[in-house]
Amino acid sequence: MKTFTLRSSVHSLWIAAAFLFIFTVVILTRPLLPIDETRYLSVAWEMYLRHDWLAPLTMNGTPYHHKPPLLFWLINSLWTLTGPSRWAGTLPAVLAGIITVLMGQRLAHTLFQQTTRPVADHTPLIMMGGLAFLVYSTMVMFDVTLTVFVLGVLLCLQAYATKPRLFLLIVMGLLLGLGVLTKGPVAYLYIIFPALLGPLWHSQPLKPLIWYGGFLISLLISTLPVLLWLVPVLQQSDDHFAFWLVWEQTAGRVTGNFNDAHVRPFWFYLPILPLLLVPWIFFCPFWGNLHTIHQALPREPGLRFLLCWIIPVFISFSLISGKQPHYLLPLFPGLAILSAWLLRNVQTKTLHRTVTGVFVVFVLLHLVGAQTFLKDYDLQPVATYLEQHPDRDWGFVKKYHGELTFLARREKPLDEIPLESDVPDWFARHPDGLVIMRFNDPATVTEYQLVFSIPYRGKTIGVFTAQQKAP
Repeated sequence: MKTFTLRSSVHSLWIAAAFLFIFTVVILTRPLLPIDETRYLSVAWEMYLRHDWLAPLTMNGTPYHHKPPLLFWLINSLWTLTGPSRWAGTLPAVLAGIITVLMGQRLAHTLFQQTTRPVADHTPLIMMGGLAFLVYSTMVMFDVTLTVFVLGVLLCLQAYATKPRLFLLIVMGLLLGLGVLTKGPVAYLYIIFPALLGPLWHSQPLKPLIWYGGFLISLLISTLPVLLWLVPVLQQSDDHFAFWLVWEQTAGRVTGNFNDAHVRPFWFYLPILPLLLVPWIFFCPFWGNLHTIHQALPREPGLRFLLCWIIPVFISFSLISGKQPHYLLPLFPGLAILSAWLLRNVQTKTLHRTVTGVFVVFVLLHLVGAQTFLKDYDLQPVATYLEQHPDRDWGFVKKYHGELTFLARREKPLDEIPLESDVPDWFARHPDGLVIMRFNDPATVTEYQLVFSIPYRGKTIGVFTAQQKAP
């Protein structure tokens, strides 16, 4: 037991050190990526300025009902200790990545401890070698944090199937509630099918009343953390905010009627799925052992569990109108465990070498990107100019997603100017103001004085005054 504990501790330290290494690489080479990372840190920044974690979220001073607050709470918890910074704002996602790998290994051990021991040993390597997983684990986004709570719920579900206890239902419900506070009701979709299909994957018969009744109790418990936040927020908000937060954000994304729903065709995830498994899909045993899955299903409850989890959730997300690649991230541990089963006969040293190669590729991509394409996404020069003129009136042409608020540590909102044709009216009201505007052709903005500009996402972003250009 002491040998196992020591080995586990060394293994955990290696995973943490590897993540902190790539975290350092990212901080030194990659700018905050608009529009998602810059927007989420701007929302967290405005929470920091308010010093009120139970007030409605805002972005550029207006209600922000797109996401629940847990990630912003985690960021502000660190900022309370360190002060606002990019590295502290990114650290919660990195820590979530470390925990995800450790919990993924734990789930693999639970599923295959009696049958195929190499699966649990190989799962952390498979996860650490997932290039897409490494990228998202160093971004200020919600999905890796959500994955931690999804894995926690699934581990409780496994334990409850073996030995039903009220304590497990309470923990499962609280973890599920925290998942909802991370990304909304979509958290339920990641775990509902393993619960409903329990009799199909468990090796022993389950008593329906205890199994389904217990799961229903955990669902009810999951509402408690959500209500502790939701009730005071709704008391401070109008009915319109409540409608957007509680209903439109969920139903709108499912149906595609929401403006930011990212509507995609039903087959969108099919080419995304193999990208999550790079580089492991290039191993011959990965494909060679696929045909053995159906033969192993009767004797492998772990395989049945993985398929009852991954397949129906994948189909459900394919049927939902709103799609983004990172929506599949909470399924990644399941895909990694399945990959570890397919690669169970591959030598561990081969997997270690592959992971090392992936880390080298990750570092090279960031080093090269820092000198090339990533410069096109760096808004810090514009933010610095904005920060140097805090008392001027500022306008932003077209939709503003909070790209500059955190970067410039801005404490006042920017005016959102809907169309370029509205700029003259804005300057008439703010003759000494400054306007931020993207443009393709400088000839289209000659009526304003360009005082600062940088390349940005295939165009140019500039800061303009109302003063006409001198001949």
